[in-house]
Amino acid sequence: MQACASNVPADVPGAPDVRRRRTMVWLAALPVVLGLPARAELLGYSSQPLRLVVPAAEGSVFDALARALAVQLQQQLGRPANVEDRPAANGMAAGESVARAPSDGHTWLLHQTTFVTQPALEPAPYDPLRDFLPVAMVATLPLFLAVDARLPIGSVADLVALARAESVSVNCGSEALGTWSHLVAEQFVRDYAIHAPHVSLKGEAAVVQQVLAGRMTACFASFPSLAMGMASGQLRLLGVTGAARSPFAPDVPTLREAGLVGFDRSAWVGVFMPARTPKVLSIRAAVELRRALTASDVRATLRAGGFEPEWDAPETFAQAIRRDANHWQTLVHQADLRLSRGE
Repeated sequence: MQACASNVPADVPGAPDVRRRRTMVWLAALPVVLGLPARAELLGYSSQPLRLVVPAAEGSVFDALARALAVQLQQQLGRPANVEDRPAANGMAAGESVARAPSDGHTWLLHQTTFVTQPALEPAPYDPLRDFLPVAMVATLPLFLAVDARLPIGSVADLVALARAESVSVNCGSEALGTWSHLVAEQFVRDYAIHAPHVSLKGEAAVVQQVLAGRMTACFASFPSLAMGMASGQLRLLGVTGAARSPFAPDVPTLREAGLVGFDRSAWVGVFMPARTPKVLSIRAAVELRRALTASDVRATLRAGGFEPEWDAPETFAQAIRRDANHWQTLVHQADLRLSRGE
């Protein structure tokens, strides 16, 4: 079934209204198309617990998001929804567990864009495009390009010019090799042929601290990690990934507005099921996730982690996954990136 929802760029005039209308048409048509009752709680789920698997450790931002969703889904479905943290093997233990799970709609994987790039970085026990069924996007994660405010950098053009000056040492950091911030930084350096060595640290907080201390020039990071430095005037935000400005900092231009091409993608967060799961079950799950995203607790948890709530239907989400897999896996191969187990 072709979904009616569409990834209309949010900075196109009227785009939010277009997305909202198409989403509502898609949702309203489901009961008729599928021959199902309109009330989501009557969509046929059994009393078997829902298993929501995440590739992160307990207490992490991703874990917090999963638990907020689980609480809301439990209320909607009237049955237990359990979060299972599987951070082992760089998070691939989570994907392997779901890929091998029964295709009965009771096991869900919550993952992000790096899900489709990781197999290009290291051997994986699954194929993210072949072994999983996309259910729905639930959020995006914009990254801000931040610089040390003490430097004479007021724009992206200034940063590029500084990096090209032979007498100046410029570096760019990310939280870890293979992460979303690393891939975006790698694209920035490669696309604009600048000399800005990559520095990888464990966690966004460590990266931001290096910029605050003057030991690092720039970094790509989520808004919560940058907020304190912004408030103190120690950090300057030059731009943000994505097709539209972020509500976290609406005065900060998109990187596209700042003159960079190819940075209109933000990382997505979405839900997957085992590949052989009947599509009717994934569509039912998509409806429940759309409802869950309207809950204030879920939205608050998303925003606290730097995520922006954004829902896309299964077919639209699947298109985004295929597009991003091609784009970022190509970058990984061109940059000859390799990830050692444990990094």
